[in-house]
Amino acid sequence: MTNRIPLLSRWRAVVSLLAGFAVCLSAPAARAADEVRLLEAVSTQSSYHGQTWQDVTYLVVVKNLAYDKQVAIHHKQPDGTWADLALGYFGPAGDGAELWKATRQYQSWGTDPQPTRDLEFVAKYTVNGQTYWDNNGGANYTLGRFDGPLLTRENVLVAGSYWQASGDVDINIDVRNLAYAKSVTVVYSTDGWATTNQVAASFVPGYTVGYAYVSSPNVQGVERWFARIPAVTSGALRYYVRYEVNGQTYWDSNFGYNYPPIYPPL
Repeated sequence: MTNRIPLLSRWRAVVSLLAGFAVCLSAPAARAADEVRLLEAVSTQSSYHGQTWQDVTYLVVVKNLAYDKQVAIHHKQPDGTWADLALGYFGPAGDGAELWKATRQYQSWGTDPQPTRDLEFVAKYTVNGQTYWDNNGGANYTLGRFDGPLLTRENVLVAGSYWQASGDVDINIDVRNLAYAKSVTVVYSTDGWATTNQVAASFVPGYTVGYAYVSSPNVQGVERWFARIPAVTSGALRYYVRYEVNGQTYWDSNFGYNYPPIYPPL
């Protein structure tokens, strides 16, 4: 056994280098069962006073097959190797599923400066001795460093909401640009859904995130829309989003839990 250990180590190194190819081979059967799916990825690049940095966020939904699990983004590094970025539990996702999240910053300063980069990645889920992949049908996911949001199998997703000092609640919404004619509406209640109100969202032609600028629609075909709920006085506010396009209606109700506004803004 002792003379097999170095050979095994070399083999594991080769497997690591070929990880992207291995994902393509193993993914189709696992993806069909939907044990893991990428919900959203966001990348922005900022510059200020000669410093440059990139902020990346990943959101992944997994089936809760066991308590002990590992969820990661398997991503390609600038030198061509692949590595895992661990995600942390972020909340329930309805129907026995869970939402996992990771954020990463690549900054040009400090003790370990990192270059900004365009992203190539897949979602990875290990549980009960089995690893499942979402690799975008074998193509892997790609996201440019300046792109902003990528929506995969969702057509509408709340990007964030927050209270204004006036009592208004501002809501940012991302939708896939499925057609020019569309409507985006926020439906809300302050009395436990005994009564409801609604407010129309408006298209945003471009926006800033910190010191980064994101086009709308971006190269991923995602538009930013904005809605304002006026003069809310109740902390019991809950809302969801309705997106109507091409004769179809899509919803983001936070996996059926509906959204509370948060502060500060995302």
